[in-house]
Amino acid sequence: MSKITITIYIWSAFWIYWILSAINTRSKVRKESSGQKGSQRAFHLIFVVIAFIITFFQFENIFLWNKIIPHTPSVESIGIIILILSLLFAIWARLVLGMNWSGAIQKVAGQRLVCSGPYKYIRNPIYTGVVFGFLGNFIVFGTIASLIGFVLILFVYVLKISKEQKFLVEEFGDEYKAYIARSWALIPFVF
Repeated sequence: MSKITITIYIWSAFWIYWILSAINTRSKVRKESSGQKGSQRAFHLIFVVIAFIITFFQFENIFLWNKIIPHTPSVESIGIIILILSLLFAIWARLVLGMNWSGAIQKVAGQRLVCSGPYKYIRNPIYTGVVFGFLGNFIVFGTIASLIGFVLILFVYVLKISKEQKFLVEEFGDEYKAYIARSWALIPFVF
């Protein structure tokens, strides 16, 4: 089985789980307030799709598919392990959030600030999992295209974190400010 096929299966399983759990959660919560316009959500989703397209579609004979990481089975295995662990980390974070989860930046009825599990040290562990999943893609493929996909997804989530943090400070006030002081936004010891 090719490395592209393996990574597509891994991401497909992740997104199937994600969509099914989102449907289950969304049907049981009531939106109280929103910190994200529809156009901002569309911007986010469009760039996530672009990152996937750039990463996975092989544009033969185009410089984007030039290798910049050595192509060896051990390097590819490391990338697949990082991909799997990263997406499992995102799933764990999603499970810890439970009914507090929302795909959009919004407050749902009965929402509380979650600071346990992966949220003890990272405020956005779901984003961390997806970003590191793309790092795994980059290591597996080792191409300029996969590096661009990784950088693009990192950029999109840094923007979303900025917007989300402002909203959550308004919603949770000093409790969230204290949480910011004792946790990392996306990558421990970096950001």
